[in-house]
Amino acid sequence: MAIITELTVKDVRFPTSLEAHGSDAMHADPDYSCAYVIFKTDSKLEGHGLTFSLGRGNDLVCNSIKYMGRMVVGKKVSDIFDNFGVFWEKLVNDTQFRWLGPEKGVVHLATAGIVNALWDMWAKMEGKPLWKLLVDMEPEKLVSTMDFRYLSDALTPEEALAILKKNQSTKAEREKELLSKGYPAYTTSAGWLGYSEERIKK
Repeated sequence: MAIITELTVKDVRFPTSLEAHGSDAMHADPDYSCAYVIFKTDSKLEGHGLTFSLGRGNDLVCNSIKYMGRMVVGKKVSDIFDNFGVFWEKLVNDTQFRWLGPEKGVVHLATAGIVNALWDMWAKMEGKPLWKLLVDMEPEKLVSTMDFRYLSDALTPEEALAILKKNQSTKAEREKELLSKGYPAYTTSAGWLGYSEERIKK
């Protein structure tokens, strides 16, 4: 099984502040940016992920990813994906680094970049788009990947598992509908930029 051998973090920034694209009352000069994460293995398998930031703040996020990435490099891919929930716990519970997060700020963003890249790697390993990887998981496996720390007062792992099992019989039908009709989605990104409808169309 593949071993993760290398982490690359790219600091990608766009000078959106030049014309105040995406600015608001709190962010007068944002330079839309991302920390782009690449994990390489000793095979052709790679994982790519990103986390969003603004301008100078990207420095901190990129450096946090490099630090936290030490907990990923050298690991067998199977050890991560066989117990993804357990790995998540280790990643976000470094007893000293977690003083800065992971539920907030820079550490939260760094965690997102790393985890997004790992999900991408897992989907590529299975030869599926990410949504299909999730759809095809057995309910027990899917629930095991999630952190219920801030959910359990509203939804416990046992309740989530029961819901997934109850709906197994109609999963194929819903997947067929998704493939034929798509899935309604909403994003604030176009509105957040403050563009007119004409500019968005252009």
